[in-house]
Amino acid sequence: MIELRFSGWFQCRLATDPDPYDEPRGVSGYVHAYVGEPDLDRTVVFQDPPFSRRLGPPVGVVVDRVHDDGHPVPDHPLLGARVDLLDGPVFEGRNGVIADDGLEPVHPFVLQIAKDGFTLVRAIAPADPGYPYPELLAAGVEGAPEEIQEATGIPDLLAVWRERVAELHRDLDGLAEPERTGTRERLAFLEGQLAAGGGTARFFAARMRYEYELGSEVTLEDPEGWLPEAAGAEAPWPVRFWFGGWDADVLCGFARGTLVVGAPPASRAGRPLRVTDRRP
Repeated sequence: MIELRFSGWFQCRLATDPDPYDEPRGVSGYVHAYVGEPDLDRTVVFQDPPFSRRLGPPVGVVVDRVHDDGHPVPDHPLLGARVDLLDGPVFEGRNGVIADDGLEPVHPFVLQIAKDGFTLVRAIAPADPGYPYPELLAAGVEGAPEEIQEATGIPDLLAVWRERVAELHRDLDGLAEPERTGTRERLAFLEGQLAAGGGTARFFAARMRYEYELGSEVTLEDPEGWLPEAAGAEAPWPVRFWFGGWDADVLCGFARGTLVVGAPPASRAGRPLRVTDRRP
């Protein structure tokens, strides 16, 4: 049984309540696409975002630990492998139509692990592909300040924001349009949040937990035999992860999780669904 543990910063540029979930620019919520920025697209991005705001963390989720039957493997060749979510996943809440705040499922969920010539891809296989959301709900929002500080290395997000404000002000006069106007809008948001005692910075210490099962056919390219446990797999694999450390300025958060390869998932018996059937 192999555990591939992964972590890193992700990006999600999405409108927030009370805006409609698919609002492209942001009107009434705290998230806005500033002047010169592309539309908000809701996509959960683990690698190579097509656009990101200056001074944010580097986006990229990677395998950072490998365990074999519970024992760490410090020289495993998959250390540093890129972990990605394919096919444009989003937080699928739709303003409470599908899920309430803090329960939003991530869909689609197609997990890829890649490094050099190695590629592994496996997806969820929901009982009802036409409406998979009830079995993909988050467990709700929980406070986890110590775990998030340890994972991100950030003890005080407000201090990070103050440093960004100072640097953005230093750079402002040298920026060309439309970036100069967009930066002024960003500064107005940050300075307003700081004047209010932090505002959306309170989200940084919270996280959402997920437990999924990857049950699709496995796509595997493993020329060096790095992960023989994945070959010919039929039983589903559990993947457990959380999203937290939300930085409302750069629209990034932190992801940490574990994929177990070569062992059946834990039973879901007794796990209550938190949302009734909300099919439109």
